[in-house]
Amino acid sequence: MINRWSSFSYILTFIIILPIVLVINHALGSETQTLIHLKETVMSEYVTDTLILVLSVAFVTLILGVGTAYLTTFYQFRFAGFFVFTLALPFAIPTYIMGYVYADIFGYFNHFHLFLRSIGIEEYFNVLNIYSVIIIMSLVLYPYVYLLVRASFEKSKSALLNPALSLGSSRKKIFFKIILPLSRPAIVGSLALVMMETISEYGITEYYNIKTFTPAIFNTWFGLHDSKSATYIAVMAMVMVLIVLIIEKYNRGKADYKTEDTKAKVKKQHLKGYRLYLTYTLLSMPIVFGFIIPLIWMGVYSYEYAANILDEKFLGTLTNSFVSSSLTAFIIIVLAFFVGYTSRIFPTVMNRYLSKIISLGFTMPGAVIAIGVVMLIINIDKWLIENYITKTLFLGGTFFTLLFAYIVRFFAIGVHTVDSSLERISIDLNRASRSLGHSYFKTMIKVELPLMKNALLFGFALVFISTVKELPMTLVLRPFNYETLATKAYTLANAQMLHETSLYALGIIVISLIPLSVILLKRHV
Repeated sequence: MINRWSSFSYILTFIIILPIVLVINHALGSETQTLIHLKETVMSEYVTDTLILVLSVAFVTLILGVGTAYLTTFYQFRFAGFFVFTLALPFAIPTYIMGYVYADIFGYFNHFHLFLRSIGIEEYFNVLNIYSVIIIMSLVLYPYVYLLVRASFEKSKSALLNPALSLGSSRKKIFFKIILPLSRPAIVGSLALVMMETISEYGITEYYNIKTFTPAIFNTWFGLHDSKSATYIAVMAMVMVLIVLIIEKYNRGKADYKTEDTKAKVKKQHLKGYRLYLTYTLLSMPIVFGFIIPLIWMGVYSYEYAANILDEKFLGTLTNSFVSSSLTAFIIIVLAFFVGYTSRIFPTVMNRYLSKIISLGFTMPGAVIAIGVVMLIINIDKWLIENYITKTLFLGGTFFTLLFAYIVRFFAIGVHTVDSSLERISIDLNRASRSLGHSYFKTMIKVELPLMKNALLFGFALVFISTVKELPMTLVLRPFNYETLATKAYTLANAQMLHETSLYALGIIVISLIPLSVILLKRHV
């Protein structure tokens, strides 16, 4: 069915995926000698390491995210509110910064090994391996699962859970038979974001020398100067994620996850004895290793340099990051809500898969998206100049180009958040409103929007933080003399100026905590 709603969604999808189409088109064609050489030598290693990293990080984040969400939602214990807030904090730390922290702590000539030698232990272990990367990335990315799944858990049908408890069903059985199935959209949506983020990660995989697709793309493009082979590898990474998403969508079929009654509270069990202390231990571990230790490291390293760096340039960099991230998050959430609502009220085959198509940008590394955006902007500027509309570059090198790239890259976060929330709201509410004579637009504003307010705030926070931490795309597309906290931290880290780097990393954490804190402190999770 083609109508104004669907037409707008199709046009929006086409605009957002156009840079990706240009990249894919660039990757097609005859194989280069470089690509043939890679297939004969190291391509199998790239595929294997990428699969190991993606599946391992997805598994660990699933355990951490679902486990912490379950404990803080369905059990009552002292300091529960404290853990609800602090469990989301590791998401504010960039993965590559976390990698620098633990490489510095556990490096051969650094703190941990020096301590071992001081007590007579000469054993050495190399922290720069794939197992360390799995743990570090899981500590940074599990809040994706924790935030979205906890929001879903809080909407669990008390009409199902409370009778099951009254009839003597164990909480373990209720968890696996009722709670998890009802929260499947949120779990799958958050894990999809984790998998795509893992594939796209460059900083820590390069620093720890892990041979995944993204370092291969960078090395092939900028080291071997073969863009075709690099984009070919990027397409392989994208296809890997799409296969997983399509399989899950097919297996889900027409399962219903709608929730009608969210007001009645589910009975919470009071924890005491060894179970209470075990819960404290399990909830504290990701907070300590994912936030407190890196925060202490950055605080100690930046202390003596803060007075020299906290100037107008630093505040300008901070402002750049805050403004660009806020604007990106707002635009993405508004557009994602519109796309999700369109597929909800007009559930054609094409509309149902719009969210998968429009999410392609998240499956590709930021640098590859940047190249696709550059290709598109160059063609637009060329057309404008040839038709005498403008005499100079109109879009190239502007903030608009960077903003558009952010939208292409992070639209998946908004659309997955919206989709997982919409799947928990009965379509009967929409039909009832329409039967009373209200238009689709008025129904969207008066019915769906109030019910999804919390989910949209979640999505805003996730997009905001992801944009603040984004690095390679910003390095390629930023306007002249335009710095963000991420680019400045990367530049200083490359120059081995770790003390100065830590201060800009602290800046990333500070502005990332603003939307996160507002949501958590108002109990929107």
